Amino acid sequence: MILPVHGYGLWSTLYGFIALAPNGNDILALQFYQHGETPGLGAEVDNPRWKALWPGKRLRDDEGELQITVAKSVPPAGADYHIDALAGATLTSVGVDNLVRFWMGEEGYAPFLDRMKAGEI
Repeated sequence: MILPVHGYGLWSTLYGFIALAPNGNDILALQFYQHGETPGLGAEVDNPRWKALWPGKRLRDDEGELQITVAKSVPPAGADYHIDALAGATLTSVGVDNLVRFWMGEEGYAPFLDRMKAGEI
């Protein structure tokens, strides 16, 4: 499934889509279609090498806790939930982390994804 996402970077609102596997937990892709981030820094969200880090990552652990993170170091939950932050673009990286965690969390699509997993949708 493909879900729209948006959130603030350093200079702009980033608008994009996150693609999830049918299980609603495995990430297939993250793509931004509009932003005004700094070329060569935050605009690296468009770099194919950075976008290639997303496929295969997981949103939640086996207990259902949201673990996905964009950060400089691997979190305690492990590499399955970690995307390397963009070098030199800390605020854009924080923005991407915030927007993914928001939209995949309880205030975003989590209730929909839970209902889908339960077969209610």
